[in-house]
Amino acid sequence: MNKTIVIIIVLIALAVGLVMCMDRTPIEVATEEEPLVSQELIIAETAVSHTVVVDDHFSLDGAILFPFDSAVLSDDGKAIIDERIAKYRGKVQDMLDIDVVGYADSVGAEDYNQTLSVERAQAVADYIDAQTGIPHHKIKTRGKGESRAEGDTAEDQAMDRRVIINVTGTLVE
Repeated sequence: MNKTIVIIIVLIALAVGLVMCMDRTPIEVATEEEPLVSQELIIAETAVSHTVVVDDHFSLDGAILFPFDSAVLSDDGKAIIDERIAKYRGKVQDMLDIDVVGYADSVGAEDYNQTLSVERAQAVADYIDAQTGIPHHKIKTRGKGESRAEGDTAEDQAMDRRVIINVTGTLVE
C-alpha cells in the first residue's frame, strides 16, 4: 500500500477515536463535598468576637475586657453581644453549649480575684439572659480567678481581666 494512504488511514482512525472519546459521558467519581466554611471577626476597644460557621454548625468565641476591680459589663461588651444576638436570632436550631468563663489579674488577694472572676462571668450571663431569654441553667458560668493571669505590665494585666464566651450550636437552614 502506498505510504501516503496508510498515513491518511491512521489519521482518520485517530480522528474517529478522538471524536468517540469526546462524545462519551465522563465517569463521575463520588467524592465528599468540601464543607462550607465562613469566619467573621469583630473587634472593639474592649471586646472581640470570632465566629466560625462550618456547614450548619457554628462556634462563637468572644472576649470582653473589664476595668480594674470591676464586674460591670462595658458598652463594647454589650455591643458585641447585641450584634451577635441580632445576627443569629431565629437562626439557631440547637444551642449545644454556652460557656462563660471569668478571669482576673493577679493584683490583690487570690480569694477576692476568684470571687471577682465569678461576678464577671455572671454579669455577662445575666446580660445574655436578659437579651435572649435563654434561661440561666443553659448558660454555664465559671470563675477562674487569677489562675491564668500572665500580666506583669499594666497592659498585660488589663488583658487578664476578661470574660471568655463560647457558644456552639446548629443553624436552621
